[in-house]
Amino acid sequence: MRRSNIILMLTISLYIMAAAPFQIGLVNPVQYQNESESIKGVKLNLVHSANSSVTGLDLGFASEVRSEFTGVQFNFINLNSGNTKGAQFGWGFFGFSSAENMTGLQWNTINNTSSQMVGLQIGLLNIIQGGGKNFQFGLINYNKNSSIFFILPFINFSL
Repeated sequence: MRRSNIILMLTISLYIMAAAPFQIGLVNPVQYQNESESIKGVKLNLVHSANSSVTGLDLGFASEVRSEFTGVQFNFINLNSGNTKGAQFGWGFFGFSSAENMTGLQWNTINNTSSQMVGLQIGLLNIIQGGGKNFQFGLINYNKNSSIFFILPFINFSL
């Protein structure tokens, strides 16, 4: 019985420690955690850092997430290659947010979702190349599966 409790505690500890709680990066690969590492906590990008997956808060200039992102991103450039759940915010006048599959909010100068978008895009140029239930508010709104017309000024949506 005692041995099985120790094995159980070690297994749980390994699971908890599987993701790093903190990342700070200057320019990839000059960053605290390796880019293949998952981050569960806070990711700070002084210039640019990249990670496999991130859960939590992502702040700085340029962030790259290659798999899954869940949380809030506040960067000049947000580049997510996989599924994104949460919010992507930009700062500055020429910011850019990109996700493959997005569930939530993209609010930047330029927003791009290359596949499925469920949620809201707010910006000057909003692009949705896939399906999903979504709304767009901006100067130019491209929505491949729009309920009205694929490109419209000010507002577009797909239901």
